[in-house]
Amino acid sequence: MKIIYVTDIHDALKELRVLLSTTEADLYLLSGDILYKAFYDETNTYDFVCLQEDFYALLKSIPEKMYPYDFATEILRFPDRYTEFAKTPRGEPIDLVAKASEYRRLFQIAAKTMKEKYDLIEGLIQKYGNAECLLLPGNYDIDLRYTALSGRSIHHAQRGFQGLRIAGYGGAPVATSGIPEKLSVVFHERIVDGVLYSDPETYFDEVKPEICVIHNPAYGYFDRIPAMGHMGSQGIRNHLDSHSPLLVVSGHVHEDYGIARKNGTILLNPSNFGGVDSLEGFQAGGTYAEVYIDNKTINQVRLMHLNERENRALIDIKIDDEGLHETILPGAQDGCPLDLSVFIRDSSGRPVTR
Repeated sequence: MKIIYVTDIHDALKELRVLLSTTEADLYLLSGDILYKAFYDETNTYDFVCLQEDFYALLKSIPEKMYPYDFATEILRFPDRYTEFAKTPRGEPIDLVAKASEYRRLFQIAAKTMKEKYDLIEGLIQKYGNAECLLLPGNYDIDLRYTALSGRSIHHAQRGFQGLRIAGYGGAPVATSGIPEKLSVVFHERIVDGVLYSDPETYFDEVKPEICVIHNPAYGYFDRIPAMGHMGSQGIRNHLDSHSPLLVVSGHVHEDYGIARKNGTILLNPSNFGGVDSLEGFQAGGTYAEVYIDNKTINQVRLMHLNERENRALIDIKIDDEGLHETILPGAQDGCPLDLSVFIRDSSGRPVTR
């Protein structure tokens, strides 16, 4: 069985069409951050982000927990309750009702635009796809249950495929500016009085899938952000410490990519497929992975790169009882956005010293 795994597509729909039409697989797994922007024009994007952040700032002064959309609705219904917020820190008046009305208007446009993009993706899959295709939403997505992709979503859901149980948990524990927050996937994990509550841990412990598809990575594995450290899910890490699924594929952290094996589990993040701006500057995309499974055993993984219409193998990784054996192919680093020398990791997720 051949699985093609693609993560962090970030609106690279043209490239997705090329990938679907120029490759063959038994199963396509398209993971989190399928989209990148909720508007077609930059002005609406800027205005919505500014209003969203303004409302998040105001909500810090309110004991009730609300989304900005709900807060805007409350302002429109009961404007007299929020007169104290209708001024700047310097005492200048703010037309809070107008801001609330504009936020709701832009929210509706954002939701409509994103659903239109998901409609387009479903059309691409139906026209160019040649195999089963499952998708997982990320923090730049809305819940796929509300879209044309609902029948393909594996967020908090499981599917059987060729004798393997596949389950997913999408989203990430971050607030993503510019995305309609009330429609997004909530990553339910928090610490209360020193006790960890983790819905993904509970879910995976119950389902016990052979293949875990996650957007937010497990703590310690492909989750390190420069200057911030490890940001992954402790709950998912707890699951991996007590269970050994066949394969765990993740994304979200584009800068920390690679492949590792932990207690028989292959963990994989091929980095972002779609180009994206980040704290490190623009990160070109195009990378994805091919995973080969025979009789519930992963024996080979290939890191691939799509450049225009050329699908090029960068690293061939053979897997046996003794470990991961990589071959960096001639000319692979030319035009590749990743540092291929650090792709192989040890069982703790650290780069292997050569």
